[in-house]
This record gives sequence, structure tokens and C-alpha cells, in this order.
Amino acid sequence: MADRKKKLLVYLPILISAGILAWLIYPSFPSLKSTLAGASGGWLAISLLFAVSSYTCMSLTLWEVLSILGFRLPFWETGGIALVSTTVNYFFSSGGVSGFATRAHLLCKRRVPYGISVTSSVVISVLIYLVLSLIILQGVLLRLIDHPSFDLTFFEGVIGVMLILGFAFSLTTMLFHHNLRSSWGRKIYDGVNYVMYFFSKREIPEETFLEFEGQLNEGIHKLHDRKFELQTVIAYVCADWISTIFILYFAFKAVGVDISSGVLVTGFAFGMLMTIIPILPGGLGAMEAAMTASYAQMGIPWEKALAASLIFRLFYYLLPALFSIFIYWGLKMSEPFYDYFHPENGGECPVLGEGEGR
Repeated sequence: MADRKKKLLVYLPILISAGILAWLIYPSFPSLKSTLAGASGGWLAISLLFAVSSYTCMSLTLWEVLSILGFRLPFWETGGIALVSTTVNYFFSSGGVSGFATRAHLLCKRRVPYGISVTSSVVISVLIYLVLSLIILQGVLLRLIDHPSFDLTFFEGVIGVMLILGFAFSLTTMLFHHNLRSSWGRKIYDGVNYVMYFFSKREIPEETFLEFEGQLNEGIHKLHDRKFELQTVIAYVCADWISTIFILYFAFKAVGVDISSGVLVTGFAFGMLMTIIPILPGGLGAMEAAMTASYAQMGIPWEKALAASLIFRLFYYLLPALFSIFIYWGLKMSEPFYDYFHPENGGECPVLGEGEGR
């Protein structure tokens, strides 16, 4: 029974995504095929370069946050961990939990405590969603300037901004409000234990949670002391989003569409909103549907909008996900030696202060 539940959780989201993609592609397959066949190789190459730029900025973001928290790892390792932990969410639909667990595991193998992993992940998530909310707001305003009417697109954008800002505000409040963080930490711990026991009949020990909570509090105190260094992190996050938008922009150029910034950002924002749907891996299918419908509503031919969104999916999601398999293998091969005969010599993830902080 448990194996059946696990298989359902893995395969059902994939089937849903495949069904959405089939619904999108099949009716316009001949024209879509013709559009993709005629795509410009030069513009595609530039779009791919911006995908590399985006993941480089993503890696710099994690590297800088870990440095602020006192753990400076080699950049190639940090970049690999950022890539693998991001792309694992494209394979498994878990609301980002699988990516966080992978990042925490790989960092732990390099003597970075779980509390530091959580702190860095929450800080990065807050900044990512704050910048995304500004991008959506910009798209709505640019769209309003081009077409001064309060239509459905305008109100959808406003709702999107409110939802993302609310999520980012909630994370920020939980991160910096001690009593609230402690209360919700306990609730999350109980919820995770309930889910784990439901599927595997195992639970996280109480002492492990208390140790983790201490690590988290210590990491947040470090962040408070060095909060002015977050300006560099914010710059990396902004550069990451700008690079991501340019992937889509040059995908449109490749299929012969000159698109204005207002239209580009508006459709991009609605597509990104769909990627946070927990049940779908990387928002597969939902993102393409939202982008295509949004751009078609704004006057771009359906097959060209769909072609651009599929190119974006290929360069930003699929190719990095495939590349990350080899990166993960390299990270596992380069992990510090584990003494199986004397595990007390450093096999466990350290408590704060035992790692290689600078």
C-alpha cells in the first residue's frame, strides 16, 4: 500500500503535466513544428547563454549567503549544489521540499549544519519572491501604460503581486520573529513527522529537532550581525531574474517575434506564477499554458507564443536538469571521506560551530 502511494505521488503529476502539454501541442502541431524548424540558430544560442548566466547568478547567490553565514565553500561546489538542488524540483513535485532536502544533504556532507542550510534557503527564497513580485508589478504597469484599461490581465497581475508579497512577508516574519518562528517550527516538525510516519513508519527524534532549532537561531543571529552584506546577494538575485527574462526574450526573437518589454514581462510573470504549483514538477504544462494564453491574448500568434515557451522550458529547465545529473555524480565523488570504521570521527552533520566557518 505504501509503495502504491509513493508511485502515485511520483507518476500522477507527470501524467497531468503530459496531458496539459498534449492538449497545448496537438491542435497546432503542424504550425508549431514549422515555427520551431525555422527558428534562428543565432538567437537560440544567445538565449542559451542567458540560461548559463542565470544559473551562474543563482550559484553566486548561494555562495554569497553561505559566506555571510560563515561558511565559504569552493565556488564550483556551491554552484553544483545550487544547480542540483534547483533542478531536482523539475523531476519531483514536492513544493520545493525535494530541492531543499537535496541542498541540505549536499551541504551537510561538506560540514554545513542543517540550520545554516535552512537559513540560507529561506533568505534566498524571500529575496527571489520579492524581486519576482516587483517584476510582476512592472509588467502590470507597463501593460497598463500600453493599454490603459482595467481588464482581467490587470487584476490577475495585482492578485499575483499580492500573493507573492504575502508569501515573502510570511517567510520574513517567521525568519526574524523568534516566538513565531519557534511556534511554527514546532508545527512544521509535527506535520513532517506525521507525513513521514504515514509513508515510512519513522519519525524525527525530538533531540534532533531541538539541535536543529539551535542551529537555525544561531544562523539568524549571524545574519542580523552582517545584514548590510545582503546588498550583494540582492544584486545577484536581480541579475538572475534579468537573465531568465532574456532567455524568453531571445526565444521570441528566434521564432521571429519582436516583443515589447511590457508584453514580455507580463506573460513571463504569469508563467512564473504557475511554476509554484506544488503538484506539478517545475510547473510543467501549467507554465506553458499560462504563458501561451497570456501572449496570445496580447496579440502574439498562438504557435509562436507556444514555441517560445517551449524553448524557454528546454533551455531553463530541461537542459540544466539533464546536466545536473552529471554534476550530482561529481559532487558525490568529491564528498569528504567517511570513516565507516570510526564514524565518531565526523560522519554526522555538525552542530553550529563545528563546521569550517571562516
